[in-house]
Amino acid sequence: MNRLQTVLLLGTTFLAAGCAGRTRTFDGYSDAQVWSAMVASAKAPRYEDWRVLENEVHADEATRTVHIFRVLKRTYVTPTAPPLEQSREWRFDVSLRTDEAANAPLVDFTARQFAVASHVWSEADRYFVDMQYALKAPAGTGEASEPSESK
Repeated sequence: MNRLQTVLLLGTTFLAAGCAGRTRTFDGYSDAQVWSAMVASAKAPRYEDWRVLENEVHADEATRTVHIFRVLKRTYVTPTAPPLEQSREWRFDVSLRTDEAANAPLVDFTARQFAVASHVWSEADRYFVDMQYALKAPAGTGEASEPSESK
């Protein structure tokens, strides 16, 4: 591999790996309610098509951040192909801060690993649905921001 190819590969890797994530504002809820929902959603994830094999959660109340490591597995079956065993590991942080403009709790979901940005966004959206469930809020409430590929 020549020097230019190496530089291009490293540049592409950093762009793809850079803090892919999403944010969501939870207007109408207190910081305490949102923090509780963040921790509950991290500790009891709900997946329809994956099995959770490992779920390590560290909730740091001082920094208002939840660190999550998760291992998932599934058997993906289609009518035209043999079953495919898939696994996925997630390392992400979920942080609580305040949206100054809306004066509401804001949650940042950030991947701590190399990952396809759209996969991170899907996982973030799934996590936020779990939070809404924990808050006993109907799905679709809470305003989602545009995906952010870097911070």
